[in-house]
Amino acid sequence: MGQRVNIQYSVELGDLQDEVNRLFGKAITELEKIQPADGAPMVKLEMDGLDKIDMIRQGLAKVDTMLGDVQNIINGYIQYKTKPAPPPPSDVPDELEESEQLEIEQLEDRLAKFKELINAQPDQELEKED
Repeated sequence: MGQRVNIQYSVELGDLQDEVNRLFGKAITELEKIQPADGAPMVKLEMDGLDKIDMIRQGLAKVDTMLGDVQNIINGYIQYKTKPAPPPPSDVPDELEESEQLEIEQLEDRLAKFKELINAQPDQELEKED
């Protein structure tokens, strides 16, 4: 099996079922290619037998990967459909926002008072705390 890369693309929600069916159908087609044409489950104890087993295993790995992709899509869709709806936006600010706003206003008031003090006494030096 060759090297694989992950890709991401979007489809309309209404087209998702068709896309899943397309990918699933492609996996089934690959699976049907693995089945021996003569239907006989025989394998020889020689290089041809090893080659046949290797080809079947690689084909099964490819089908498994394709089915895993389909499974991931279906799983994501189920999670999307079953997740709780987000709460509606509230017009009333919560307590955290109110307390933060109050704290900001208090800091702005202190800063304004500090600036007034500095401007009122330009000739005096500020005392350093030790």
